[in-house]
Amino acid sequence: MEANAYEELAGRIEGMGRAVLHIAAALEVKGLIDGERLSQAWRSALPPQGFNVASQTLQQMAGALDDARMHRRAHTH
Repeated sequence: MEANAYEELAGRIEGMGRAVLHIAAALEVKGLIDGERLSQAWRSALPPQGFNVASQTLQQMAGALDDARMHRRAHTH
């Protein structure tokens, strides 16, 4: 795969990850999902064999969702 193809793939994956985080945060704010439970599920998800990067990504996404929650709480109280 060429460097440009890798960059495009990485950009698409980053965009999808950010979209998922924004959707999760919006649903959490509306009380439609339990964001803390979602973060915990992401942290405890076992990656398929050979996909350790997927686990690391879920860990990062859980952290980002938790950070957004703490930021919202800090600015609403």
